[in-house]
Amino acid sequence: MAHVIVSYDREGEKQTINTGSKILGELNINYDGVPEDERGGTAKQLLASSALYCFCGALGKALETRGAKYERITGTATLETGVDDKKRARVIGIALDVTVYMDEEFEFIFDRVEKIMQQGCLVTASLHEAFPVTYKLHHEF
Repeated sequence: MAHVIVSYDREGEKQTINTGSKILGELNINYDGVPEDERGGTAKQLLASSALYCFCGALGKALETRGAKYERITGTATLETGVDDKKRARVIGIALDVTVYMDEEFEFIFDRVEKIMQQGCLVTASLHEAFPVTYKLHHEF
């Protein structure tokens, strides 16, 4: 079983997440000069980004594995919050909306992969038991 370890450090208004990755390196979050009322949402943005990145990566790999070629994949993740029965803030859903730009000749592969991807990727499928994750996939020729 694979393990991923990240570390966190906070000094004053500067927070650093060290991913240990050559690709991501350190993520620096600096609240200096940012008003208090504009500081919220960072963790939600990171969660939505992680879900979208994982899903789009898995989608691209699924298409490539089946021989489909695409020019580009774009998408958005919309994270919804609410409260639980004890009035605590909670994530209550994530909606992914993803478009694949590809030649029409690969439409039949896209249709097959679209069905498979409704099950999610590593990150989003792991969230299914906690809250709904919905997927809208489109293709443009």
